Amino acid sequence: MYKVILVDDEDIVLEGLRKKIDWKGLQLEIAGTAQDGLEALKIIEETTPDILITDVIMPVMDGLKLIETVKAMGKNIKTIILSGHDEFSYAQKALKLGAAEYQLKPISVEELEELLE
Repeated sequence: MYKVILVDDEDIVLEGLRKKIDWKGLQLEIAGTAQDGLEALKIIEETTPDILITDVIMPVMDGLKLIETVKAMGKNIKTIILSGHDEFSYAQKALKLGAAEYQLKPISVEELEELLE
């Protein structure tokens, strides 16, 4: 089973992802959730997840800085960004940092499950 970490500063988004996605059916388990990049780094160190699903704009440390830091640490984690911001510069930087996907919120359960497969 692969481990996933969810990072978003909105509780409703984290709870929705946790409840609506068929994690077990996808052979995935949630290794942890965080509301900012700094909190996520601690969980990443403790759990060594395989997949990171993160927002871009968050307090303390944003999603792009999180991806950059994880990459600098030498962690090989697939990254999916779910963002409410459709600014091209965010998507461009995310892809340069190696993000696998940049999807706009709201994303359907079906679309996200398809990405995770």
